[in-house]
This record gives sequence, C-alpha cells and structure tokens, in this order.
Amino acid sequence: MPERRLLAAVDLGSNSFRLMIGRVEGSQAGMQIRALDSLKETVRLAAGLTPDGMIDVPAQQRALEALHRFGERLRSFSPDAVRAVATSTLRVARNARHFHGTAEAALGFPIDIIAGLEEARLIYAGAAHALATDAENRLVIDIGGGSTECIIGADYEPQMLESITVGCVSLSRKYFPDGAVDRARLDKAILRARAAFAPIALAYRRMGWRYAVGTSGTAKSLTQIALGAFGKEALDRESLERIAVELIRAGNADRLRLEGLRPDRRPVLAGGLAVMTAIFEELGVESVRYCPGALRQGVLYDLLGRDAGADMREVTVARMTRRYGLDPEHGLRMARTAQAMHAQAARGLTEHLEADRALLGWAAELAEIGMSISHEDFHKHSSYILSHAEMPGFSQTEQQRMARLALGQGGGLRKMRATLNEPGEWLMLLCLRVASILHRRRDGAEVPLPALFAKRERVRIELPRQWAQRHPLSDESLRAETATWNEVGPFEEVTYETF
Repeated sequence: MPERRLLAAVDLGSNSFRLMIGRVEGSQAGMQIRALDSLKETVRLAAGLTPDGMIDVPAQQRALEALHRFGERLRSFSPDAVRAVATSTLRVARNARHFHGTAEAALGFPIDIIAGLEEARLIYAGAAHALATDAENRLVIDIGGGSTECIIGADYEPQMLESITVGCVSLSRKYFPDGAVDRARLDKAILRARAAFAPIALAYRRMGWRYAVGTSGTAKSLTQIALGAFGKEALDRESLERIAVELIRAGNADRLRLEGLRPDRRPVLAGGLAVMTAIFEELGVESVRYCPGALRQGVLYDLLGRDAGADMREVTVARMTRRYGLDPEHGLRMARTAQAMHAQAARGLTEHLEADRALLGWAAELAEIGMSISHEDFHKHSSYILSHAEMPGFSQTEQQRMARLALGQGGGLRKMRATLNEPGEWLMLLCLRVASILHRRRDGAEVPLPALFAKRERVRIELPRQWAQRHPLSDESLRAETATWNEVGPFEEVTYETF
C-alpha cells in the first residue's frame, strides 16, 4: 500500500457522530496512521428512540444533516478508503433498515451496522495503538450512548470482549428525563447499570488487569473533571463520589459548576456517571485514566490492515473453518469457481463488485458450516449460524448477506423471493449454486470453468460438450438447475448449453 494515502473513518455513535481522516505513513515500527482532520456532531441519536423503539423524525433529521456535512468533506475519497460504522442505536431501532438507506445516501458511502463484540474489537484496536506495548493486561472501558464495551487485552491482542446494552444516553433518558438529579434517582440508575454488568463481573475479575483506561466522551469528561476540579491525575472512586455529591447538590447538570465539564456533556453526565460508578463497583476498578484511541481509530487501522492483506474477515473465516470441521480445500475450490463465474457476468462499480466477489468467496468457504448440526437441511443451519455467530471483521449487513446466500444454496428458490431483491445478489447465488453442482464429487478433481453470460436479464451458462458427456449427473443437475431458476423468474431466462 502506498505511503501517505488518506483513510477516513465515520463513527455513527448513539450520542455523537464523528469523522476522522488519517494519513498512512511509514515508520520503523511499520505503517502508522497520523490524524489529519476530525469532525464531531452531537446528534444524540439514542435520545430520539421512542418507547416503541423507533428513531423519531427530529433525531433522524439531525443525523442526516451531520452525514451530509461529513459527505461533503469526503467527496474526493474513493470508496475503499472510507469505512463508516454504526453502533448501538442502529442495532436496536425498529426502523433502522429504512433509515440505513437514507443515511447512506446522505453520506455517499456504505454504512456498516456492527455487532457489539465487533464494536469492542475495533475499540480495543484503536486504544491499543494509542497505548504502550508493555505486554501488560489492561482493561479498556468505552461508555457510549447506548452501550458500553469492556475489553481485557495485552498489546494488540484482545482476550476478553463484552458489549453491555447500557449507556450514558439511555440511562439519562430513563432516570433523568427532565435533567433533575437527586440521590434516589442516581442510586436507581447505578443499580440498573450494576445489574447489567453483574453477569460478566466474575470472569473479568478472574482474568485481571494491570491498569484500566477509559475511551470516548464519558471517560474523557469524567477524567477532565477529576483533574480540573479535584487535581486528580486519574479518575478514582473518591472523584466519582465527589462528582456525584456536587451534581446532587446542584440538582441539575445545567447548574453544575465544575472545572473540566464541557457544555455538550451536561445532558448525559448523570447517566455516564452512573455507568462508570457501576463499572467501578462490579468489576472492582480502582482508577481509570483517559485514552484518546477509540472506535474511529480502530476503524482506520482495520482499513489499513485490509489494504495490507491482514483482513480480519479472512482470519475469522479460517478460524470458523477449523472450529466447525470444514474441508478448507473444498471450500476454496468452491470459492474460486463461484468468484470466477461472477467476474465474467457481474456489472457495476469496480469497488462494489470487488466487495461482492469477496463476500461470495467467504460465503462459499463457509456454505457447509451447518453440517456441524445436521446434514439434513444443512443450508438452513448454515444460514442460522452465519446470521447469529460472532464474526470479527464482518458487519451485520455482511453477515446477513452471507446467511442469505447459505440459505439459498440448496432446495428451491421460492423461499428467497422475500430476501433477495437485487439482481446482483441473485447472480451471486446462481454462481454459488452452480459451483456447488460442479464440485459435488468433492474429489479435488479439476472442473471446467463455465462461461457465464448475462445481458438484459438473460443468463446463459456454457460448458464443453465432452465434459458434459463424461459427467452425466452434473449435466442433468445443471439442466434441472436452469429449470428451477426459470420457475421463479428473477431473470428473464436462464439457459444451459454445451459446445
């Protein structure tokens, strides 16, 4: 990868949206990212969640306006140099799917809705690049608007990751909706947060850590108050209690006068304080210092790794192949055939086609993962596993697309009508199904690459006649396959010919 290339990360958090642009530079330690520009918009997306789990119109409007501004800054960037990730609120909102498309149009780039553990992995990557490589176990705490991530790791390797669905915005809305704070309300909020962290407390205490750091807004705000108001170099238990006393005395964060407290943190201060207090109590934390590396830095380094050939998704596929006892050689043969067919027929932007082709390959490698449960209806089991498994490096959208391909690899195609709406995904599924037929014998023998033509929704598959005569089962299967496609009709016509 060329040095001095620009990369951009967009973090659609539940409280704030952030954009960071970094330049890739070489150093003795390897490739590094130097931050060049950053933007922050306080959107409070989680504050717009209605009781029935919908993002309300004002919150959507705030978000879209911020994304339009980010999109203007990123206008000169190529798609492979930008990654946008969305976290807790878009994971849980009932209208997230509808808003997702509008948000992508506003930004001008795809937006990945990532799972909680994937968020934790990226947060740790960002923090690790901002901390010393000292081989010591450290606890990284990231209190967001709708969720809190806790990670124990050493150097660049996370060892224990958890994402807890409690955050500074969600607690502030529930226990301090009018901004008023008293001891009873604060204690209730702390108890609610402690209940959320209790299930992980024992495992984390047993793993242990040498020191703890906090990332993102809440940790930064609380540590700034501890330093500015109380002269503490790190946030400790005494500082937390003194902040609580001052907040209760003021009765509302808007009336609180503590050095280090910024205006934009006042609306979520009480909720963030409750979450941090709960972490101290449940996990046995004694002190926390602020770390500037967080999710957006982790996204940048993840992008850098992908360009350098160290794609976490490749690692995940290899690990799942071993864990579920798949035949890696068979999976790779399937992947190569499916991808080669796709390359012949798919049309569109190069960046999108490359992303589709990579996803098709991974889906082919993991297509038979459901056989670890049962051979019967294994495609259904494969779909379930790919949809629900923790798969570091993959977004939820990518997992769902692979799950759909796995479901469609076997049986009829009518079940896919409700899930596959784009011609591009139908073509990916066709390539996967044909590859499965060609490699059915699983003997490692070379198979001819079909010629695949697609024009005006008409698809033609061609194979040598001599090969078809020597493999009558495959020949008949391909003829039946075309009949299956023509019954469902995602394309005007699918034909199979020999020459």
